[in-house]
Amino acid sequence: MREIIYVLFLPLLFANIIHMFLVKADLLKWMKIPIHKKLFGENKTFRGFVVLITLTGILSAIGTYFIDNYAPLLGFKYGCLLGFAYVFFELPNSYFKRRLGIAPGTSPTRNRLLFNLLDKTDSTFGVCFSYTLVTDLSWIHCGLLLLISASTHVLISILLVKLKVKKSF
Repeated sequence: MREIIYVLFLPLLFANIIHMFLVKADLLKWMKIPIHKKLFGENKTFRGFVVLITLTGILSAIGTYFIDNYAPLLGFKYGCLLGFAYVFFELPNSYFKRRLGIAPGTSPTRNRLLFNLLDKTDSTFGVCFSYTLVTDLSWIHCGLLLLISASTHVLISILLVKLKVKKSF
């Protein structure tokens, strides 16, 4: 359980919060290049990929110091993989929203609840799925981790909107 907290959960949480502050302050502008504007919109940028993958790797490596017999290099590799899974699994949702004519950074008027649910679970699903593939985490625990992660994602999003770091939920 400590491994999940220090190598997966906290690193992704803090990497995403730091990324939101970077976006809000419009830092690292040279990486603010859309991955593919037509397919995913202008908000899915190389900055998001680089920052989340790198920061999650570094924070996961640091997290290994709180776990017995766990090498920082392995934590870094897991962190980079999980950071990649996080950003990669956001892309299909963005793709479908662009195909439906929903502008980047906005919520649809039709099926709003469905898209809000997808927005909060797409990346967490990808992370939990990927983590289960590379570790001995059971699929039942994967489902529990998904519920906890998605709930945390919702709460942090609400907090970041209240603090005016994010524009919308």
